[in-house]
Amino acid sequence: MCILELPELQKIFEMFEQDMAGQVRVEEICRVLSRGGIDIREDELKAIVGSEKLDFEGFVAFCRSIASTENLRHESVPAEDEEGDLKEAFNVFDMDRDGFISSEEVETVLSRLGLWEVKEEKDRKRMIHKFDENLDGRLDFQEFKNMMMRVAAS
Repeated sequence: MCILELPELQKIFEMFEQDMAGQVRVEEICRVLSRGGIDIREDELKAIVGSEKLDFEGFVAFCRSIASTENLRHESVPAEDEEGDLKEAFNVFDMDRDGFISSEEVETVLSRLGLWEVKEEKDRKRMIHKFDENLDGRLDFQEFKNMMMRVAAS
């Protein structure tokens, strides 16, 4: 199951789609995936999706196939590999490498990925507070891991 629902996927598609008459280029998807730390060559992605462009339905199907592939991969991955993947994800957000994720770091990373619209400071803090078990205003690795496990379970 894809973590993102149709409204979020629609927003992402529209950001990609600009002036493409209802389609997104595979090259643009590759560029954004690369900024998110996922390296795939454009020709590889074209071979996977079978086209140079995707309409919204194709984009949704592509996103869901990635999510289901990830779910299958994680079901067969030993716990220590999963822990390593979570540590890598944590490090993407922990930009200053202090061992914690602040609300500002969440905003910065999500903005770079095009997933954050201008929101108020209270929205940023609410995101952290929801999973901040020791109430210090930031997430340590264990809190991040718990958050990711809850999201994956839902």
